[in-house]
Formats: sequence, C-alpha cells, structure tokens
Amino acid sequence: MKKILTIAASLMLTLSIHAQLAWDTEFTKSDFDNAQTVISHTENVKWDDPVLGVGGGLKLGKLIVNILGFGQDPYEDECVIALSQTGIAETLTFAWQGASDGSISVYQSSDHNNWSLVYTHEGNTISTDTEAEADLATNTRYLKFAATGKTAVAIRKIKVTELKALSASTDEWPFGSGMVDDADATKNVNIMWTNIVASVTSTDPHFSASLTTVGQKNLIDQTTVLTIRYAHSEAGQHSGEIVISGEGKEVRIAVSGQTNKYDQTLTWIQDLSECIATDHLSFNAFTSSGLDVIYETSDESIAYVAGNELIIACAGDVTITATQPGNYKFNAATSISKTLTIRKADPMIGVSVEDLTYGQPISEALIHETLGQVEGSFSWLNIASDSVLNAGDYALTLLFTPANACLYNTRTLPVALHVNKAVQTIVWENQETELTVGTAILSTAQISSGLPITYAYTECLLRIEDGSIYAENEGEVTVIAYHPGNENYLPTTVIMQTFTIASTEIPSAIQQLSPEQIRRANKWLHAGQTYISFEGRVYDAQGKLLR
Repeated sequence: MKKILTIAASLMLTLSIHAQLAWDTEFTKSDFDNAQTVISHTENVKWDDPVLGVGGGLKLGKLIVNILGFGQDPYEDECVIALSQTGIAETLTFAWQGASDGSISVYQSSDHNNWSLVYTHEGNTISTDTEAEADLATNTRYLKFAATGKTAVAIRKIKVTELKALSASTDEWPFGSGMVDDADATKNVNIMWTNIVASVTSTDPHFSASLTTVGQKNLIDQTTVLTIRYAHSEAGQHSGEIVISGEGKEVRIAVSGQTNKYDQTLTWIQDLSECIATDHLSFNAFTSSGLDVIYETSDESIAYVAGNELIIACAGDVTITATQPGNYKFNAATSISKTLTIRKADPMIGVSVEDLTYGQPISEALIHETLGQVEGSFSWLNIASDSVLNAGDYALTLLFTPANACLYNTRTLPVALHVNKAVQTIVWENQETELTVGTAILSTAQISSGLPITYAYTECLLRIEDGSIYAENEGEVTVIAYHPGNENYLPTTVIMQTFTIASTEIPSAIQQLSPEQIRRANKWLHAGQTYISFEGRVYDAQGKLLR
C-alpha cells in the first residue's frame, strides 16, 4: 500500500490541467496511455484488448495462484482518472466483470485528496458485464477505480456525462386577442438552466424574445426571465414556437395569438338619381377610417371614374359603387351603390344667318354660331334646300344636329332670314340707229333679269312693241331703256339710244336674203333668238323677212 501511495504522489507532481477525460466520451486506450488523463495507477493496472470474445478495457489486478494454501496474497489495485477541469460532472456509467472473492469500488474527488465512495460491489466472480451507474458530485474532477480479489476486474464503457439542464416554467403561452397597431403584448417565462449556453429563436416573425441567448457555463440551477413579445403588426391568427436550444438540450414554448382589424363604415349621402350629360360630378363618400374611397361604374361606355370625378361619355343608366377594401389595419367597409340616370344635354347654341340675294337657293345661306362650343351641323326644317325665296324677311327654323349625339339632344332654332332684292342691269349695244319711215327693227337692248324692258320715247316719231322698233315719222328721237324694279329686283340704271329717222322711200322688201346678204347684215340676239337687220327690214336667223 505504501508503494501505491508513493507512485500516486509522484504522479501528482506532473499533473497538468490540459489533459482530462472529455465529457460524454468513452474512455479508450489512448486515454489510458495519456499520463495527463490517467494520472496514477498501480503496477497491475493495464489496458487489455478484447480476447476470444471477452471484453477488453481497463483491467485491474491479476490472476492469483494459491495451491494448498501456498501462493501470493490477493491483489489490491487502483487507477486514478482526471476528468475535464471545466464543466460540471453529472453521472458515471461503466460495465465490469471479474473480481472473484473480492470487490470493486469507485471514488470521486474534487481535489484528488478527499475521496468519497460512489459505487461498490462485493461478491463472487462475475463472468458477464455488470452495468453500473453512479451520480457524481457537481465538483468532481477525479475518479478512482479500485479492485481487490483473486481474479482481475475488466472495466469497460467508462463515460462521465456533464451536467446540463434546460427547462421552462411553461411549454405553451396563448396571448389572446388584440387589435392591429396595439402595443406589443408581453409574457414572461422563467427559463431554468444549468451549465449551458442556448440560443433563442422564434419560428414566427410576430413573436420575439427579449434575449438571443440564455445561460452560462459552469453555473448550476440558474433562472433567467425571458420576455416574449407578440407584435400586433398584422391581422390574423398567428402561432409559432420560441425555441431555446443548445448543447443537446432544447425547450419549445408554443405561442399563439389573434390580431384583429378594426371595422370601418362607409358613408355616402350624395343624391345621384339623375344628371345632365354635361354636368361635372364629384363624389363625396367618406369612411370612418379616413381611408380613400374607390368608385367604380357598371358600364364605362356610359361613364367612368377618374379619382373621385365622374367622366360622362354617353347618356344612359349606370350604377356607381363606392367601396373601401380595407388595409392592414381596417376591414373592408360595406359598399354602397347608387343608380344614376344621365340625360342628354340641350346644347347651348345661338345662330345668325347672313342675308341672301334673290336668286340664291336657301342652301347658300351662311349660318354663324353666336353661342356655344358644341360641334354639329345645321339643316333647314320645312323647306327644301334648293328653294329660292322672294326678297323680303322670313321667320324660318334650323335643326341643329350635334356631332356627339351620345351627349347632346338635337335642337330646333328659330332664325330670321332677309332676302335682298337682286341687282339687274341693261345693256344696249350694236343697235341700228339709222331708220327710215315705215321700217321696223328689233331692239338690241338686253336686261340681266329677263324682265320686260320699259322704253320711254317721243311717240310721234317711233313706237316700240314686243321688242321691235317701228319708225313712223321723220326726225331724231332719244329712247330711254330701263326697268323700275319689282318685289325681287332693284331698278336698273337708265340706258339711252338716239335714233335718226329719214323720210326716204322705203325700198322694196326682200323676202329672203342671200347668204352673202346674211353675212353682211347686222345681227343681234334678243330673248335667246338671233335676228338680222338689212335695209331697214328685220329677218330671222335664216334670212326670212319677218315684217
């Protein structure tokens, strides 16, 4: 025994804290061969590999030969193993077999001096593994395996677990209901931990924890208050877990909550039963939430909405619906619909008509708008467009047809039309003025209006009938041609022609002119007919005597 103590003392001098049996790791041959892990053992302690199916491992003692009472005394062997110098011991587990007529004991110590027994067994040979487990003190840093008997003890599967603990005061926390944008709801949960550093995460973004990590190494039975927050940032039913995990330990706290939207009301008191197509309508619906109202029409070919303004495209019936679909904070409001009858507008328009001159058809009358900007066209009512009206004043009616018949009604417009008298002119050219008593010629005077020409003259010398001039007495006479005008024509200017009538004997009349005579004779046009004057006689275009 003194020899064992001497060896142990000498090994203590070389002890280093940098080599220990790691937590939760099975003791192996490499650990046995490491002097910093196995800090002392007696001479009979060794490492045996498995032989013929018999488990190997740490072997204490030897086979004792004792025949007829002679031989060596039973052995007493031990082996000291240094554990990790950081961390907290929890449980020792191992398996052993052997030790006939002896015992196996395990001791623990925090300083390699003060040993306390944690496991012992006395009895006969054990030929199969005995599984053993012992709770260790939290400050244990050294283990000592000791055995006595006549048969060596094989100890295998040596493992020391490190004490780690993690728990919560609850595994479920419902938050109940709240409203969007309410302040965060909070719940405090006690997290109990020992010798652990665990991360804190959330599986749902609406829930968060006040800490990202919980715990600290080498502390025992600590409590950390973890505040869980439920953010009312989005309406709906939310659920998730706050997960605290690390170093093989995990705690899950189920969290749930309901976030509700606020209700809103839509108010629209505007009277929209009917309007005129040219009206400008602005909608004035409003919500209790202050959110903008959206307007839609049932038929955009009749009217559509731009912002809160109604743009009318055509007369007709249309349903306008005001809605507010809500947002992250408010539920949709109950929509309101109104039926609107849109009537065509009477175009604001005035006209004036320029005067016509007699002879112009009414279609040539120039019409001017005097009021309004509505595009369209005019036509005459109750009178044909090719009608020619006598001079004077008329009260007539125009029909205005708007270009956009979808928005505007047609209109009838009373108008005043004045028809001026036409100007007429007389031309008296190429007239034969040298006459002899008893002869007759046609007058070449022509009037533009086609009306009968009025002649004024001294009757004692000549007379004019049906456009023919008859010389009756010798002398010189001036004839005036004019027209005094009538209901449609203005008076003409006066045209004068002077005639000289000779008393010479009247030559015998030629009944039919020769072509040569026709060529040399005077010719004129009257009332659309050609006449020939030759030697004081009047002939037709073929040279036949007329009088």
